[in-house]
Amino acid sequence: MFENVKNNTKIDSNANDAYQNNVNFEQVDAVFVDSFEQYQQKDYCKILKEHNKKDIRLWAWKNDKANAEFAILCGDNDIESVSVIASDLKSEFGVIGSQNVKLSFIKDVKAYTGHAGWYANNPSNIMPKGEREYFPEVIYSDYPISIKKNKFALVWLEINVPKDIMAGIYRGNITITAKNMSKALELSYELEVINATMLDSQNYLFDVEYWSHPYNVAYYYDVEPFSDEHISILKQHMRLYKSLGGHSIIASVVEEAWGGQTYGGNNKIHYPSMIKWSKSRDGKWQFDYTDFDKWVQLNKDIGIADTIICYSMMPWNNIIRYYDEIKKKVIKVKVNTARTNKYNEVWTPFLTDFIKHLDEKEWFDSTYIGFDERHNMGTALDLIASIKNKAGKSLKISASFNNFKHNAAIFNRLDYASVGLEQIRNNLEDFKAQVELRRNHNQKTTMYTATEHVPNSFTKSIPVESYWSIMFAGSLNTTGFLRWAYDAWVKNPLEESTHWSFPAGDCFLVYPALKEDSNRESKFTLRLAKLDEGVRDVNKLYLMRNAGMQIEKQVNELFAEIKGAKEDSYEFYTMSKTNFWGRKAKWLTEKGKKEMLDDMNKIKEKIYEISKEYSKINNEN
Repeated sequence: MFENVKNNTKIDSNANDAYQNNVNFEQVDAVFVDSFEQYQQKDYCKILKEHNKKDIRLWAWKNDKANAEFAILCGDNDIESVSVIASDLKSEFGVIGSQNVKLSFIKDVKAYTGHAGWYANNPSNIMPKGEREYFPEVIYSDYPISIKKNKFALVWLEINVPKDIMAGIYRGNITITAKNMSKALELSYELEVINATMLDSQNYLFDVEYWSHPYNVAYYYDVEPFSDEHISILKQHMRLYKSLGGHSIIASVVEEAWGGQTYGGNNKIHYPSMIKWSKSRDGKWQFDYTDFDKWVQLNKDIGIADTIICYSMMPWNNIIRYYDEIKKKVIKVKVNTARTNKYNEVWTPFLTDFIKHLDEKEWFDSTYIGFDERHNMGTALDLIASIKNKAGKSLKISASFNNFKHNAAIFNRLDYASVGLEQIRNNLEDFKAQVELRRNHNQKTTMYTATEHVPNSFTKSIPVESYWSIMFAGSLNTTGFLRWAYDAWVKNPLEESTHWSFPAGDCFLVYPALKEDSNRESKFTLRLAKLDEGVRDVNKLYLMRNAGMQIEKQVNELFAEIKGAKEDSYEFYTMSKTNFWGRKAKWLTEKGKKEMLDDMNKIKEKIYEISKEYSKINNEN
């Protein structure tokens, strides 16, 4: 679609001077598009036909964000060194400086469009064969770019609204220039700042848990895990996570807690344990907490990690690896909860030592043992409950656990539980009742989406599906949303997001920088931007429904309008598997997409209307 001028394009100024005389500048255009929609290069004519807006009206609370998207269409000529610049936003009440306005070109990434994949049937990590397409994916950079003829570039507009700004309407302009264009293009935008203040992300009433994979970050940038260089990269990476409402972090306590399903560079162990197990010559267990401590501390320093979820006392293959000092090699032992004595024999020394370490670091109250879609958890939970810390408390439990209806004995023991979209739909009223009951007992309950769920947040999914996912979770009164994963990057994610086992994009919501870039800053996807927008809107709604009966009624009515209780609430089609392994893939049809776009734009407008009413009532009081 375009080239990054900073890194790739060499400009011949004499050629440009000659070329400029032949450019039909009337064909170069810029228009606002629907940021909920997805625009591939094949949609060029669709943009020309359906979009002609040169201005847009946005709204936000104080301490909030407003987003928009526009397209630059270049007609029959290449345009070189294209730049976009935002002015200050001005009103009679004050100025929102241009430093609060971020414009970023959106980068296309190639992705496999076929079936959903399934790790258990693809242990050799064979990449799928079949059709790939390019999708707008990464909110990339503000560097000048070049756009080829009959192509377009998408640009993401993000306005960060200061907390102390006066309410009112602010107006600004966007100027688009190119090296071989004699005339600049202009777009205008208007922001209404509503007289209500958004919660800081660390105080959200509805939060997110996106599973992080710090070792993958080290593999991608080819740095030593938890070296000073790695920690420096992770600090920015995790500050971004904090800004989204994330505060729970994931830590591994065994090798391959999830069965090796992530990319692991050239390493035999794809996801190492942050705690290194060994057995000494006298047969005693020893545990090295070096990586674990560095990981937790850097997140504590950022202001998150009030919840540390440790995976797992039931790893997917039930295998524990440790270094044996007598044999001088790594030993694998299979430990299954079905064999209670053997299970307790291995895990008791670990829990005893781990709890002692947590007490010493004063991290015990932050720490949970995590389980991911496991069965037969009773033995593990009983053992955890039996081992106390110095204050006489046992570790808390977190689990992605779907059998909440028929296994209440386990579900009720979970301090934090997340349930998949499909299982929620199959037992909707029971799930709502559980959420309410668990809220009354100060237990968190979230929703997650995963492979085969529709709608979803894959590369091929249109951005509105991510926004809908959060709004639907909010309509169920959950305390948050979980997604695997935040950053489990494939080998060359900026080129292609295809995974050998999962839908393209399933494994990461952020992208890395180019490996050679000096600024190794993680970058939003459009999917993540819309998840984030949904999280902020649900937090507005949760906050407003506490304002009194009048607003509470409006919020509840809005939540009741959000469709999704059935899988076919929005029409979808099923794509049969295209390789010898795998599951079928489910994607919204064009009709399903259009209906969701219409519905969510209406929901967005209603949130604005309720916000105006809330602002009026709040400021009268």
